[in-house]
Amino acid sequence: MKHRVSNHSDRSGFSLLEVLIVVAVAMVVTATAVPGMTTAIANAKLRASMTSLSGLLQNTRMVAVQQSKTKTAHFSGGTTTRLIGFIKDAADTSAVATKDAQVEMEAPITRLTTPSGPGAPTAISTTALGFTPQTGDSSFNSRGLPCAYSSGTCTNYGFIYYFKDSRITGSGGWAAISVSPAGRIKRWFHNGSIWTD
Repeated sequence: MKHRVSNHSDRSGFSLLEVLIVVAVAMVVTATAVPGMTTAIANAKLRASMTSLSGLLQNTRMVAVQQSKTKTAHFSGGTTTRLIGFIKDAADTSAVATKDAQVEMEAPITRLTTPSGPGAPTAISTTALGFTPQTGDSSFNSRGLPCAYSSGTCTNYGFIYYFKDSRITGSGGWAAISVSPAGRIKRWFHNGSIWTD
């Protein structure tokens, strides 16, 4: 009976060179895919934040009608802390409290009066909006119409808010929320060339 002698050439597996090539290819694929994935995730978070904020504005409107009093949606934080939107009675100018209905945006989203800075888009035109907007905190009267509250009076206006997510570079990462004088709330997103909804 003969015994077969095994040698190293009969073994299966990968050589060091083959393993290094596979690792190099994986690193190149990862390096090209990660920035795109990061931007996609940041865009999804920006959209989610705008949905939450639209809900807060709609809630402000409903609470104003239910309680038959003027309610205001305020903002707090931003640049270095998470941006928070919260509801108060129109005459209440105190800071956000735990009892206030509120939403917290995904950081780092900043609220701006108008788009500005490198790569900033132009503001949404009054033609596209259909009204000339105010940029302060919007209130809603007991009939659910948006208004600018001042010293007990609330004059009917439309509003717009601009937001920038600083995780997204270039002309991306811009969003806006508009509230028409009739109370229609609309989300806007800048796709790098135009504002879309």
